[in-house]
Amino acid sequence: MTGVSTLGQALRQIENLNSQQSLFSDLSTQLSTGKKTQSYSGLNTDALISVRSRTELSSLDIYTNNIIRADTKIAITLTSIEEFQAQSKNFSSTLTGLLQAGNHQLGQDVRYDDPATPNIVEDTIVGSTSTKLDADFTSVINNANNLFDFFGELINIQDGDRYLLAGADSSEKPFTDNGTLDAALNTLITRWKDGLITTDDLIADLTDGSALAGNPDAITDSTIGFSASLSNGTAGDVFVRVDDNSEIKYTTLANEDSLRNIMVALAVMKNENLPPVVDVYESGVYPAVPDAKGAPGATAEEQKDNFYKLYNAITAMVVNSIDEIDEVRFRAEIVRVQMSETKESHNDQRQLLLNTVSSIEDVDINEVGVKITVLRTQLEASYQVAAMTQGLSLVRFL
Repeated sequence: MTGVSTLGQALRQIENLNSQQSLFSDLSTQLSTGKKTQSYSGLNTDALISVRSRTELSSLDIYTNNIIRADTKIAITLTSIEEFQAQSKNFSSTLTGLLQAGNHQLGQDVRYDDPATPNIVEDTIVGSTSTKLDADFTSVINNANNLFDFFGELINIQDGDRYLLAGADSSEKPFTDNGTLDAALNTLITRWKDGLITTDDLIADLTDGSALAGNPDAITDSTIGFSASLSNGTAGDVFVRVDDNSEIKYTTLANEDSLRNIMVALAVMKNENLPPVVDVYESGVYPAVPDAKGAPGATAEEQKDNFYKLYNAITAMVVNSIDEIDEVRFRAEIVRVQMSETKESHNDQRQLLLNTVSSIEDVDINEVGVKITVLRTQLEASYQVAAMTQGLSLVRFL
């Protein structure tokens, strides 16, 4: 039976239904994704603002991650440095706690009465009969020996496969105990005991740090065992990029003066050639060639004076270096504060950008829900109208 609706009416109904179905599909997508559109073109003139905001967000995320990674490395470094300092304080207490009233050798005093002056009774102590040290001095040596190896591990601290105290040359191990330091100290101590250099000369050799200072016998970083790049000053600094225009330096090196000086002090105290304090004549007979040489000096008193002058200089190296480690820690903490403030700024800026993106791209879910409900009602009504229209005939119409 022929319907009374015209072709135009049918087409309008179809177009209206298609439009409502398309709108219903868009609203359903918005409801499931929370976004106004699935492409930037759907944002019209706001698309450029959204793209720029997302680009800035991406950059902020990169800089924030840079800061987080750098802060992790600094935290690991500080943990190592703090342990280094704490154990150095313990060693300092051991050094300062050693009484210097005796020579700490367990043998008997060797005495000498000069036969050239028979009318004068002399009782000059010139040495000892044993090289064996008492428990107090042995404790100092053992402590130095243990700490030297431990401190070597601390300054070789890593984050993954990267050495944190190696500067920019982070793939190279900053410190290696290759025996050159012990060999150099053996030579210097032997020359000191032989009277070829004074106690002041030896102390200068240990503390000058570089032959460039005019002391060719100075213990250098290379001699200690530091890497080539650290020793020649080419390791480079470490930086973190925190924003488009700023980099922050956070370099801490294994051969910082405070760290290297304590390593040298430990090496001296553990050196096998350092004791005894005074010359040893095992037979107790003098004059004779000593079985083991102590510090330089004609008498045991002179030898002890020279030995403890060196000992006190080593103690001062440790004490002063402990204080200087605070400067290393403070420098690192200042960097952490700077990075934290920058990160906080990034987080604030990030939130503003997220709000901008959300205002452009996101939909109000409640509003979309209401629109879907209204549209569903409209669609049902449209389907009913279409069905009724298609069911009309001339007989029914009359």
